[in-house]
Amino acid sequence: MPRVLASLSGLILLVLSCALFTPSTTVAQEAANVTQQCVDCHSKITPNIVSDWKASRHSEVNVGCEACHGTNHTTADDAAKAKIPTPDTCGQCHETQVAQFKKGKHSMAWAAMEAMPTIHWQPLAMTEGMKGCGSCHKIGLKSPDELAKLQAEERFGTASCDSCHTRHTFSVKEAQSPQACETCHMGFDHPQWEMYSSSKHGVRNELKQIGVNPASSAAPTCQTCHMANGDHEVQPPGASSPSACPCRKTSNGPPTAPPSCRPSAFSIPPAIPPAGSLS
Repeated sequence: MPRVLASLSGLILLVLSCALFTPSTTVAQEAANVTQQCVDCHSKITPNIVSDWKASRHSEVNVGCEACHGTNHTTADDAAKAKIPTPDTCGQCHETQVAQFKKGKHSMAWAAMEAMPTIHWQPLAMTEGMKGCGSCHKIGLKSPDELAKLQAEERFGTASCDSCHTRHTFSVKEAQSPQACETCHMGFDHPQWEMYSSSKHGVRNELKQIGVNPASSAAPTCQTCHMANGDHEVQPPGASSPSACPCRKTSNGPPTAPPSCRPSAFSIPPAIPPAGSLS
């Protein structure tokens, strides 16, 4: 009987050991070890990248370096082997958001720039390394050949998502702030930021951010109207949902987009007759 009990005890210990050290536990530990190796080295080489990642949600939920950059890069001599993320990399976890992004105009930004003859006439010093127009239009999707060419020249900035969720914090709060849009939507040829920031919406948001107005005060941002319910397609106000205009409430139902918010309102005005043609 004692021998039977001893055998049973040994079997129970074996089962418990297997339960505690499952393959998933081993894989998670290996990933943590790889990330720690990256952190140890990059704390000396690129400390701000490490501090940004440590402050990120990725760090909190144990999404380490290898999840986005792979495991081929292990020393300073093989840095070129590190994978540079693309939207599809982000789509492994953020499938819905990437699918929405791919349907929207932001995803077409690179193709739109490349289709403009004038971009190819500019001096190389103004455009290489995704400078000039490319610094914003890089948010768009690129073909595998374009990605390979860009990564050979510049290496970074091809992920698209980090145009709004700056690497390596990849902050949702940052991307929800209108300042995230200011980087690109400004200047004489597309002065949306200047129009917003000097509008009542923009001024109230700034006063709210600096604490003059209370946190509970209404202050619509770019995202309030163009990213209703967090939709990454980024559309004209009211295009995807009446709730894109939450300030416009009806007395007996949900918010409805006012006429000026509806897609049908965005029509081309009639041509102006030449001077002197009207009698």
